[in-house]
Amino acid sequence: MRYRRLQSLFRDGSIILRFSLITLVFSVLLLSFQGRLFQTSVIAVPMQSMPSNPCSALMQRDFAAIPDAPTAIVSAQIIPSKDKTLEYCEVKGYVTPQIQFEVRLPTQNWNRRYLQVGCGGYCGSLNASPECITALNQNFAVAFDNTGHIGGGIGTPSALWGLDQPQLRADFGYRSEHVTALAAKAIATAFYSKSPSYSYFQGCSNGGRQALMLAQRYPNDFNGIIAGAPAAIQAPLNGEYETWNERANQDSQGNSILSPDKLVLIHQAAIANCDGQDGLLDGQITDPRVCTFKPESLRCSGDGEQANCLTTAQIAVVKKLYGGVVDSQGRLLYPGSQTIGSELGWAASIVTDRMPPFAAQISNRYLKYLAFSKSPPPSFSYKDWQFTVEGFNQLRPLGKVYNATNPNLKAFRDRGGKLILYHGWSDPAIPPQGTIAYYQAVQDTMGGLTKVQSFARLFMLPGMYHCQGGTNPSRVDWLIPMVAWVEQGTPPTKIIASQKADDSTSGGFSNPTARATSSKAVIIRTRPIFPYPMQAKYQGKGSIDNAANFVGIMPSPIPSARIDWIGNDLFEPQ
Repeated sequence: MRYRRLQSLFRDGSIILRFSLITLVFSVLLLSFQGRLFQTSVIAVPMQSMPSNPCSALMQRDFAAIPDAPTAIVSAQIIPSKDKTLEYCEVKGYVTPQIQFEVRLPTQNWNRRYLQVGCGGYCGSLNASPECITALNQNFAVAFDNTGHIGGGIGTPSALWGLDQPQLRADFGYRSEHVTALAAKAIATAFYSKSPSYSYFQGCSNGGRQALMLAQRYPNDFNGIIAGAPAAIQAPLNGEYETWNERANQDSQGNSILSPDKLVLIHQAAIANCDGQDGLLDGQITDPRVCTFKPESLRCSGDGEQANCLTTAQIAVVKKLYGGVVDSQGRLLYPGSQTIGSELGWAASIVTDRMPPFAAQISNRYLKYLAFSKSPPPSFSYKDWQFTVEGFNQLRPLGKVYNATNPNLKAFRDRGGKLILYHGWSDPAIPPQGTIAYYQAVQDTMGGLTKVQSFARLFMLPGMYHCQGGTNPSRVDWLIPMVAWVEQGTPPTKIIASQKADDSTSGGFSNPTARATSSKAVIIRTRPIFPYPMQAKYQGKGSIDNAANFVGIMPSPIPSARIDWIGNDLFEPQ
C-alpha cells in the first residue's frame, strides 16, 4: 500500500515537474523577447524597470571605494513631476578632490540608458542642459558635472581656479568626465539594482573636446559619443587663435577698428559673391572654402569712415580674420580661421561695442591661469602675447593635458563605439577647419574614409554659429540617430536640420550648452545634412525650404582637408 502511494506521488511530481519546466522555458523566452525588443526600441519606447531601492537610501551607501573615482553623496531626494518633467531621484555629490556632479534617475520606466552631457567654456557650475532634460523625459538616467572646480565659465571673472593647480587642470583637461561616468553608473546601479545597458555622451564646444577626450583616453566608458564644435586643439585655440582674433581688431591705442554696424555689409557682400556657387541661390554657402570673396571690393573711395564701405584699416581687420593666426613669416599657428559667411557671428565674439568680447575673455583666462606650469605675473594679459613659433612651443607642455587630437581611435572602434562629430560652417568661436583636419587625420590613421565611416561620421552645417543658431537650419536632435546607430546598427546617412524664425539671434556665446528652446516659433526651413564630405543638392523642383527636395551628392573636386601648420605633429597617432 505504501509502495503504491509512493508511485502515485512520483507520477504527480512528474506532472508538477513538467509544468514547472514549461513555465521556466516560457519565462526565458519572454525575457529573451523583451531583451530583443529593448535592443531595437526607439527612444520614445522605454523598457519597464522599477527602482528597487528608495532614493533616500543612496545616502547610506558608501561609494568611496569606486576605483579611480572616490565618491561621496551629499544629497539624494525625490523631485516631483512638474512642467512636463518626469519625477526623478536627484543625487548630488562629488568625486575627489572636488568634481561636483548631479545625477537624475527617473523613478519609473527607466529604459536602462545613461546620458552624460559635457560642459562649455571653462565650466565651473552645475547646469542641466536642454539635452539632459529631454533625455530624462525619455526615461534616460542623466548626469552632468562642473569639471572639477567652481567658477570659470563664460560670464564669470576668470579661470583663477587653475592658477598653478595641476590637479584641477588635469580634472578639467581629461579626468572629470571619466570619473563622473564611473560614479554616476555606480549610483544608477545601486538605485535600480541593474546597470545601464547603453551609455552615451554628448557635448559641444569644450563639451565637444571632452567627448573626443573620452573616445581617445577612455574608450570603454561610452557606447556612443556626440562631439559638437569640439575645442579639441585647445592650447593653440585659446592661446593663439582667440588672442589673434581680438588683437586683429585693435589699433595701437587698443581701440576697436571694425564696428558691429559693418558686419551686415560684409556678410551681404560675401553672400552675393558666394551663394550661387553651389548651384542654388538660397542665402546659404554650402562650403566656404570654395569662396573667393575679397573684402577689398568694399573699399571706400576716399578711405574715410562711411556707412556703406570699409576703410583700409577695416579691410585689414577682415583679411586678418579670414586669414587666421600667423607668425611674422606667415606660418599658421592654428589650423583654421573665420570663414566667409560667418561675419554676422563676429558680433559679441570678436567685434563688439562692449569690452571685453568673447575672444578676449577666453584668451586672457587661458594665458594667465591655465597655459603654463608656472603662470605669468598678475600684470600679464593677452595683449602681451607674441605670435611666434617659440610662443607656440611654450603652449605644448600643458597642451598635453587639454588637447584632444589623437587620431588613433582603434580601441574605441574595436569595442563597438560610435562617434558623431558636427560643426557649423559659420562658427566664429571655434574654426570648423580644425575639426575637418582632425577627421582627416583619423582617416589617414585608420584606413581611409570608408573604414572610418563604419564607426565615426562628421556632419557640417552651413550657416550654423557656435553649437547652435545662425543664418540657416541648425536644430538637430543628435541623440536619436546615435541611439539608432548604437542599438540597431543603423548608421546615420541623412539627418534633417530645421530652422525657426528666432534662431539667428542665438549664437551660443553666453553658454554653448544653453540652447534656444522656443517652441512657439514656426519652422521656416528644413535641410538635410549628409556625412562629410557629401553635400545637399536641390533636385530642381519644390520649395527650397523643404528638405524632401534635396539629395546627397559627393562634390567634385573635394576641397582638401589637410592644413599645413606649425602643429602638424599634434595630429600624429599616439
